Amino acid sequence: MLSPKDAELFAVLSDDDLDLLADFLESDAAPEQAMDLSMLHGFLTAQLIGPEEIAADKWFAQVWGENGERPKFASVAEQEKIEGLILRLYNQLMDELADAENAFSPIVYVDEESGQDISQQWCYGFTLGTSMNPDAWQEMMDDEEYAQLVYPILVCADDEGRANLESDGQDMAEFEHEVAASLVDIIPEIRTFWLERREVPKHMH
Repeated sequence: MLSPKDAELFAVLSDDDLDLLADFLESDAAPEQAMDLSMLHGFLTAQLIGPEEIAADKWFAQVWGENGERPKFASVAEQEKIEGLILRLYNQLMDELADAENAFSPIVYVDEESGQDISQQWCYGFTLGTSMNPDAWQEMMDDEEYAQLVYPILVCADDEGRANLESDGQDMAEFEHEVAASLVDIIPEIRTFWLERREVPKHMH
């Protein structure tokens, strides 16, 4: 049987939960280098579909940035709440990815004026996820077909890659919108590539 606390870690996040997490990640209490919600979603996606499962205690600190800073939680209760929301997002994402009926949907921002999806933060989070174990990811990068599949995500995240596209006349807002739409197909394919090469990860407790 799951303890009440464990059961809570499998509860689906409500919009209010996501808002609370998003607000904290962008608040002054979080380190300046902390991921925002879209970046976190991309980062966790990479952890879940990649070549090997990385224990939460290995990747968790990365959420707050690469300088090793810690958030300034107002209380132990707030710390438990926020850390619990991050683990619930991880578990929820795992379930979504494992459900063949459920189309994967990235958490991306939307430009209010144009209505277009903004996917740079999500893609950047994804590349941060792959950089946790770049050697293991290399097998996919060396596979021409799959390297092309992951290429739009890497370019979207990379300032130099974006600058090159822009100088070639690419409308970057349109490009980001197209990348966001294509993630629905790209992510399950990447997951399948690695699933065939590793065991399925376990839920986080």
